Amino acid sequence: MTNWIVTAAADLGFPVQSTSIPGVAQRTGATTYYIEIVPVAVRELGGKLPTLALTPGIGDIDIVMASEFMEAGRAIAAGFVTPDRTLLITSTNRFYVMNEKIVMGDGRYDQRRLSDAIKKNTQSSIMLDMDALAKANRTMINAVMLGVLAGCGKL
Repeated sequence: MTNWIVTAAADLGFPVQSTSIPGVAQRTGATTYYIEIVPVAVRELGGKLPTLALTPGIGDIDIVMASEFMEAGRAIAAGFVTPDRTLLITSTNRFYVMNEKIVMGDGRYDQRRLSDAIKKNTQSSIMLDMDALAKANRTMINAVMLGVLAGCGKL
């Protein structure tokens, strides 16, 4: 999906850059992909090119996307999601992490608590079961995520 977004921005003539921050899914979370787009065409910048960041700045993120509900929680905990700026787009489906699986009894994280944290810590949010939509339409979750991003009205 990162490549799709970067290609679309480049095709529009926008300065764009992407990077990834590896994670170990069962321990520290999935790999994080960061895309920075300047919404002004290069031809309009008078020969000056912006310097783009390789990692996201805390409080400087317009849109965060998560393909799994707990990943949204990790983005909030890391400070990437802010109530004055960030649209959080997340799938509500869950892939339980090791800490939830190894508990004797029900160790699942309270989804209502996470939903409340999303409402409290975002400017706005879009929450839906993207995994179910992907399966129902025989596609990959990235295609659903791209569709939600395209229709969110924030680009």
